[in-house]
Amino acid sequence: MQHFDLQADSDLQAACQTVVHLSQHMNRLRGEAVQFQQTCATLDRGYFTPSEDDQVTHLWVSYHKARNALLELIHSTRQSVGRDVEDHPAEFLCAYAAAVVLVDAARCLRDLFSNNALVRRKLNESFDCYGISAGSFDAIQLTLTSPSNATQLNRANHFYTDHHDSLAETAAGNPVLQEVQSVIDTRLQRVQVGPRQYIRSRIAERRRDFRQRILAGSLQQLIYTVQQWGSLAVSAISTNPSHIPQLPASIAAELSTLLRPGDIFVTRKDTALTNYFLPGYWPHAAFYIGEEQVIESLKDGVRVRSMISPFGNDAVAVIRPQLDPAVITKGIDRAKTHVGKPYDFDFDFTRSDRLVCTEVVYRALEGVGDIVFTLTKRAGRQTLSAEDLLNLAVQRKHFHPVAVYCPSHGNQLQGDEAMCEILRKTMVK
Repeated sequence: MQHFDLQADSDLQAACQTVVHLSQHMNRLRGEAVQFQQTCATLDRGYFTPSEDDQVTHLWVSYHKARNALLELIHSTRQSVGRDVEDHPAEFLCAYAAAVVLVDAARCLRDLFSNNALVRRKLNESFDCYGISAGSFDAIQLTLTSPSNATQLNRANHFYTDHHDSLAETAAGNPVLQEVQSVIDTRLQRVQVGPRQYIRSRIAERRRDFRQRILAGSLQQLIYTVQQWGSLAVSAISTNPSHIPQLPASIAAELSTLLRPGDIFVTRKDTALTNYFLPGYWPHAAFYIGEEQVIESLKDGVRVRSMISPFGNDAVAVIRPQLDPAVITKGIDRAKTHVGKPYDFDFDFTRSDRLVCTEVVYRALEGVGDIVFTLTKRAGRQTLSAEDLLNLAVQRKHFHPVAVYCPSHGNQLQGDEAMCEILRKTMVK
């Protein structure tokens, strides 16, 4: 195999870095989960205290966010399915590493909590504000124990093992690809399980009689589609995988004429792989810096992106800080200092080395002019949600409403009080 020039494909390089970051994040969660499991093993009261409840909720939501990002990453690499792996070794390694991390994390959950009735019951609760349905722990275990998934994953494992040296040669000279291959190698033994063992595990899971508690269609199934040349795992977790979120051209053009530097995009994808289980109908935010660019934190970290990103949504709202342009420039300069940092799947606002989408806004504008944000405790963490920002605009506190496009409430841009009324109807009460 030829050496692969990863630098020539910035998106693929970001995807590989994201896999490494998510692998490290799952390792951190594993450590926290082990500590929590050891604490739970000594409990005989049959319930969690509020602080313990916050801890398990935080772990579960953080895991789901990371899992969803891995699924999205796998989905985004589908373009090379069917092509020779020799032509696309980096895509193969990236997707396969993401699949291995997913399987390993799911098995870790099973090993730690499948026999702990108290924790299992908690993880099967619904976390409605994060879009996590009841029965999600059991549903993930069903996916893990699918015989067909086992067969397909084993094909991928055999392909990787048979071509390990060639893939290592390809990765040579590319530190990021070498890290990706290390992610695979450190977990490969844990995913080497035959179909028969999967079948036995699935029978045991079904005997728990939990499937009647899972509503049909409440969770989308993870399907590993493996070609003979390797494993590109594909998620069918979107309610409509063929749907491509995109604002109508006329709406995007009209909205472009209204934008000013410092504006905040708050967006929604109806069939999103990308919501990362953030709360509310409007889960995501991006910071407009002018010249048709936004600073936005997605799974691949905080990056300067083109308008393709905010306009690639089904619904969008724009709000504007109540600040003079000269003061807003200070906020933009602040936001730029965070470009290049990774996404924070731990949604911890007490640290600034990793950021969620709304934290870009928070760290750009907190204390600028008279703007002061009130953080709200969610899943055991103090956070600022995208809908918190919209609520400020509805109240005319620190932000003005500019415009909203929400197809379920009309096919035109709406502003002023009409915009606020749409936001009131769609936001979580």
